[in-house]
Amino acid sequence: MTINNRRKFLAAGGALAALSAAPKAEADAPRMNGLYIHGMVWNRQLAAPQNDWLIRLDANVQIPIGNNPPPAVPGFATLGDDFHDGPGSHVEVHTAALNGDQLTINGIITESKTPGLIGQAVKIEGKVLGSSVQGLTVTIGTSVFTGAGLLVVIAIIAILIGL
Repeated sequence: MTINNRRKFLAAGGALAALSAAPKAEADAPRMNGLYIHGMVWNRQLAAPQNDWLIRLDANVQIPIGNNPPPAVPGFATLGDDFHDGPGSHVEVHTAALNGDQLTINGIITESKTPGLIGQAVKIEGKVLGSSVQGLTVTIGTSVFTGAGLLVVIAIIAILIGL
């Protein structure tokens, strides 16, 4: 009888210890800011055909909060123009940072309707003010496009462990 009570006591204590450890695991989990950006950029000063591109940008990135390590692939973006096929591309984001109000995203074009754009570096920059991105600049290779953007979603996402 005494051994049986000890087993129940140890089992209950083990369960209590496991429950008390769960909140700590959740509190220590990496946290990210999830940003979704929609915008349009252009540059009439470039040589044809790029001077006629009105590039629509959609980007989704995960930016670490605090000292958390960035995800292996922090996001992706797509570039397009409803009238011209040339800028139609997919971008794999390699780095994304929000320093104060300055947003900087770096990536590379992985797929494109224009084969010469594949492998080109892409840099997306702008100043975040509320729900907008002022001074939105998209650099593709050496070509710089500027315009306006909208920061559609800012979400804090916690990765929960052991649920």
